[in-house]
Amino acid sequence: MNNPGLFDSLLVGSVSDGMVAISPEGRILYANRSFQERSGYRLDEIVGKHCREVVLESICDAGCPFAEVLDTGKAVDRFDVEVRGRDGEAMSACINFTPLRDASGGVIGVVEVIRDITKLKELKDTLKRTDSMYRRERIKTRTILDNIPSGVYTVDQEMSFLSFNPSLERITGFRSEEVLGRKCMEVLRSDFCEAGCPLKRSMRTGETLRGIEVNLRAKNGAVVPIASSTAVLRDEEGKPIGGICSFRDLRELHSVPFPHGRVREFQGMLSKNPRIHEIFDLIETIADSDANVLIEGESGTGKELVARAIHRLSSRAEKPFLGVNCASLNENLMESELFGHVRGAFTGAVKDRAGRFEMAEGGTLFLDEVSEIGPHLQAKLLRVIQEREYQRVGETAARKADVRIISATNRRLKESLAGGAFRDDLYYRLNVVSIIPPPLRERKEDIPLLVEHFLRRPTDREIGKKRSFSPLAMQALLEYPWPGNVRELENAVERAKICSRGEIIEEPALPAEIRRRGSGDPRGAGSSGDKGSGLEADRIRETLALCRGNRGEAALLLGISRVTLWRRMKRSGLMA
Repeated sequence: MNNPGLFDSLLVGSVSDGMVAISPEGRILYANRSFQERSGYRLDEIVGKHCREVVLESICDAGCPFAEVLDTGKAVDRFDVEVRGRDGEAMSACINFTPLRDASGGVIGVVEVIRDITKLKELKDTLKRTDSMYRRERIKTRTILDNIPSGVYTVDQEMSFLSFNPSLERITGFRSEEVLGRKCMEVLRSDFCEAGCPLKRSMRTGETLRGIEVNLRAKNGAVVPIASSTAVLRDEEGKPIGGICSFRDLRELHSVPFPHGRVREFQGMLSKNPRIHEIFDLIETIADSDANVLIEGESGTGKELVARAIHRLSSRAEKPFLGVNCASLNENLMESELFGHVRGAFTGAVKDRAGRFEMAEGGTLFLDEVSEIGPHLQAKLLRVIQEREYQRVGETAARKADVRIISATNRRLKESLAGGAFRDDLYYRLNVVSIIPPPLRERKEDIPLLVEHFLRRPTDREIGKKRSFSPLAMQALLEYPWPGNVRELENAVERAKICSRGEIIEEPALPAEIRRRGSGDPRGAGSSGDKGSGLEADRIRETLALCRGNRGEAALLLGISRVTLWRRMKRSGLMA
């Protein structure tokens, strides 16, 4: 091409960026095709107009370097400028202000090169939001890992540490900055490092392994027994990028939080808990008196054991000890059960029948779940306590009652007084001496002791066989809240003995709710504050399903009586 001017004109017109030539007075001299298309103006409409009327930029009022470029003769860039066209549509742009020179090099104006970066800005904003989201997720994940009690670490596919949380620092004595980037076998030196590493297996097969008991070495050389759980670590696309392992320190079983109190066995009860020891002492103190005793405590805490201990140590020990469950019968039948009846007293009374007061003459009568007695029977029971006499149903003659009354309830009876559900005068007659056995969750130092006691009771097929729970299984027992208390623990141990054949009983032999380690209300489903709760209903439903609807078996597994199970099913809306 022999015409350089034409060549320059074609070149400028073909550039995709908008270009505008502006005189020193700010008048438009020229605009290329890209600028005309983006702005919506024709060239003949804008030549001679002031640039502020056409090139509508967000920096026009402040920050425009036009005068600076004229004075210095140096190019200036402005980034992320908003530019509007004739129709008001905005775009993000990067603008280069370059001096326009004549043939002698003098500055005769300014050329603005306007590059549309709208898509680039959108991409930048998206990346910024994504980065912010990932940063928040990393902080959240880091916070979780830093605060959970289990030791957790992650490795890449070469088994080099990617993370090492504070709990693991406490367990091993290593600081994270010491180990990051190093091979895990160089640091932890577990007895599975050379062969059979569960983390390598998870990374190879994709399976999640739980409760693998291994020994590792701390920084000081000490052997640390741990239970590890491992899984493959994947990126957001699901591709394996390494592995994750969590540790549970099993040394806790031998140290905290149990006091070194002496073990005391008392009338078939076993404990090293100071509160239980106080109850033992109180039983010995009150046994020889005839004072009525009220035992308040959750189901399975041993209320009947306490009552029997009082009777055995009393002067009435040679006389009968009779118990009656006050929730098992309606009020009319309960009256006959307690006081007896004469022939013809009601339909079906074909002969005289002695009641529990008569049968327990000279001994002890144990009224279990006394809070379930109705108002009419409460009045009659109060008269028996006050006058020491009673009448059979349908009889006018009074009979003398030489009976010590021990009552029990699984809720605080005093709370029923305000609502009028229980007579206050009867309450104070029954509650001459109050005993409140603590729930098992408040005496967890007794769990290993009781477990060993239950394991020592051999079945016919286990005579001479010594058995024990693995550390991980024992820790599951310690962490469970035991809503059914000692009775539930006893049943759990018996179940584990049946479901495990080896000398060491592993965690899978325990019931599922114990393996879940105390989810839900820490007081347990059997506590006074949890009646009718969803947790209790779910637990009853699961147990009934396991027992194919057999309520007797379900009650045994739950560590409660059939009557208590029936009452809780009714309260939880599970009755058909």
